[in-house]
Amino acid sequence: MIKIPQQVIEEEKNYRTKVEDLKKGVIEAERFKPYRVSMGIYEQRDNDTYMIRTRIPSGVISLEQFKKISELAKKYSHGYVHFTTRQDIQFHKVTLDDTVNIMEGLLETGIVTRGTGGNTARNVGCSPLSGVSQDDVFDVTPYALATTEHALKDPTMLNLPRKYKIAYSNSPEDTGNATIADLGFVAKIQNGEMGFEVYGAGGLGGSPNVSIKLEDFIPASEVLYHVEAMKELFEDEGDRTNKHKARIRYILQRLGEEAFRTRYQETLQKIKIERSIEVFFKEEIPTKPISKPEENSNPLVFEQKNKGYYALYVHAENGNLEVENLDKVINFIGGLDYEPSIRLTNTQGFFVRDLLGRDAKRLLDIIGNFTSTFDIDNSVACAGAATCKLGLCLSQNLLSAIKNRFSDVDEAIKQQLPRIFISGCQNSCGQHQKGEIGLYGRARRVEDGLVPMYVVLFGGAVGVDKAVLGTDYGTIPAKKIPELLYRLANLKKASGLIDFTEFVEKEKVAIDKLIEGFSTIESEIENPNLYYDFGSEEKFSLKGRGPGECSAGVLDVIKLDISNAQAHISEFEKTKASIKLYDASVSAARALLILKGVDTTKDRLIFKEFVGHFVDTGYMKKDIKNLIEDLLDYKLGDIDSLENHYEAVKHLIHRVSQMYESLNPKLEITLAKEQEIEASQNTLGASNDTSLNIVDLKGVKCPMNFVKAKIEIAKISSNETIGFYLDNGDPIVNVPKSLEAEGHEMIKTDDKYEGYNLLIVKKK
Repeated sequence: MIKIPQQVIEEEKNYRTKVEDLKKGVIEAERFKPYRVSMGIYEQRDNDTYMIRTRIPSGVISLEQFKKISELAKKYSHGYVHFTTRQDIQFHKVTLDDTVNIMEGLLETGIVTRGTGGNTARNVGCSPLSGVSQDDVFDVTPYALATTEHALKDPTMLNLPRKYKIAYSNSPEDTGNATIADLGFVAKIQNGEMGFEVYGAGGLGGSPNVSIKLEDFIPASEVLYHVEAMKELFEDEGDRTNKHKARIRYILQRLGEEAFRTRYQETLQKIKIERSIEVFFKEEIPTKPISKPEENSNPLVFEQKNKGYYALYVHAENGNLEVENLDKVINFIGGLDYEPSIRLTNTQGFFVRDLLGRDAKRLLDIIGNFTSTFDIDNSVACAGAATCKLGLCLSQNLLSAIKNRFSDVDEAIKQQLPRIFISGCQNSCGQHQKGEIGLYGRARRVEDGLVPMYVVLFGGAVGVDKAVLGTDYGTIPAKKIPELLYRLANLKKASGLIDFTEFVEKEKVAIDKLIEGFSTIESEIENPNLYYDFGSEEKFSLKGRGPGECSAGVLDVIKLDISNAQAHISEFEKTKASIKLYDASVSAARALLILKGVDTTKDRLIFKEFVGHFVDTGYMKKDIKNLIEDLLDYKLGDIDSLENHYEAVKHLIHRVSQMYESLNPKLEITLAKEQEIEASQNTLGASNDTSLNIVDLKGVKCPMNFVKAKIEIAKISSNETIGFYLDNGDPIVNVPKSLEAEGHEMIKTDDKYEGYNLLIVKKK
């Protein structure tokens, strides 16, 4: 288990207060949403219902935690839980008030939800049989858990350009999905030393990539350096302005592989110089006594490397398990005179590990009513349009229909197909791109209306030297998918081939012909069934679909406050009501405070923090303090009107907007400070002119800083002045010399700043 930082515990305890503030109207729903999402709570399609996602670190869960989850599901989520493809558990169709009760209940057994949604480092993936599987290189679980602890302690991990997914695998088979992760580690032994191959910039969904190999071998102790390096590269290069292009794989696509590797290595070496974050673990040798092996042919039971012990896989249809069935497993484990371990998987199920052979057989009998021995029955399906606002198709209903089609067929046919991965849209929450068979939902408009469709993918895989995304073989109406798969299973059996991917390659002509035959969309008169999704009595439509909440974050909050400020001042211009100037000032002053970790609705505190963070530090002119004093006096009733402060409030909003627009990928303000501009202008003999343009070249190395300075100087007229922030050392020595050599005049070098200087140049 992991140690949860006290700050995270306090944030979760404070969630109840935030909900109460929302209900009282103290904070707006738009402002509450990014906070709620970062706590793993998403609004669902049904009015006023929510999903709450737990953080089960790398799928490692105790029996007591499982009991608590069962207890909470009975009380608050209609008696069932949902297992995810990220080794987490979700509660669905929960009221907002009950999200509070669930969060507080989870905290009692050391489970948090912080960082399971939004632009954060998500649950760290890990091979579910790490430490016990027969192909185990070594147990990677301690490194995965150390990564989770590291991420939870770092506030910047909760405020990234987009989600950050890390994974560990215990063997080249990659059951942890490291080769399709933002950052992935695959266990490796080299010259007797434990370590990892390192992969990066992978991911599913839009513009998917398999990961590229970044390191052939690193010592196991160095994993956190790589976690930090990828995070800092993400902060520096990630696109916060376009959530659709914000994942790490888009940086790779933009920079190219060579430049991406170079930037990654530069960042990595810098971190190694700056800090020490090695982790050390001893490989634990199993201490369980060797037990008598049992004969086993059941595909749900896996013999472990410690002889005589077994892991049993439990899977409920669509990952939805009734707590009545969960309790059967919990009670069985609790009744043993030894302690098995439990690991959630990335296939919407879980393993009960370290079972004696006789107990594995007993547990098989218990789960027989809700877990199948056939891969096709244990397929994966995302939530889909039943609850998810982004979902197009009812993906879970499709999987149920597939199971129903195969329920009575000959077992020789049923065992022909591998596990299927199904997503209700292209976002790949069902991981369709990694499956040997993958399906994702689409909508197609024809003359008679919209038709629910699925794109059929074949040949996806994860693993060292074999990771590949599935290939698109065609698009089929949803209602034809079960029969297509049945015909495909028969075709495979007739081929005599065992491996599914080999079958697809060798029988491509026959498969193409089969898919072409199923892709026809008949008119509504000929086949009205095509125009309805599985389980729906209404014609297929996009009703209920809306924007997703995954990317809700800090920038949304800032934009909301600036928008409110602009709306208030517009109201003042119409009504001349001073309260509108006051409200505009509060909103503007609050907008950027979230960057400093301040989120409050108390006006006096807002103004105090704004002065401390943005006036005392020089970003705003000092006389803004006079405005704030008068605003507070107005609120107390000591001043009747704020009309004479209209221009000052307009300037406040304008300046805050400029600071927001200047934010770099790390959410740092790059706009020149007003007080520095004033000081520079005074040096030049200007009185009230604050038009000096200052370009921030801090962190830009030679000779690129000189090149950028030349470009900026080319934009101004002869004899105009411009300022540059340049770092100490070579930049402040070399750039002035180079510009002077080109004929420009160095007006002043101001070295009063910490670590950098202001160079003022007059163009020749």
